[in-house]
Amino acid sequence: MELFWQILPAVLVAVIPILSGFLCRLLKRLADEVVQKMEDERVKVLVGEIDAAVQSAVNYVNQTFVDELKKAGTFGEDPQYAEEAFRTAYETAIETISSDAMNWISETFGDVRKYLEVKIEESVQFNHRWAGLNG
Repeated sequence: MELFWQILPAVLVAVIPILSGFLCRLLKRLADEVVQKMEDERVKVLVGEIDAAVQSAVNYVNQTFVDELKKAGTFGEDPQYAEEAFRTAYETAIETISSDAMNWISETFGDVRKYLEVKIEESVQFNHRWAGLNG
């Protein structure tokens, strides 16, 4: 038993750095996983915000500008109307998207306008398909 107490300090001196190194790596990995989950959740929220803003902007344009032109029988006759509808949807979306979401688009995709052009067109096409299925 006396030998055990004599050897114990030497064993602890050797084992403690190994265990603390392992513990530090484990804590770092757990912290990285938490940060990644937080970032994933942040991205989901931002993408949801962007999608909702674009869809709302397209619906707004559709309910006001496009419907008025269709009633007047002039929609589709002049490409300028489509450009104006897009510009209105783009400006409406820009006004409602948070600066955090705009920064994320810029950091992730670079060209905010191009990204929103694609999202607006995607939303318009979805609305056309939906209308075709229901009417």
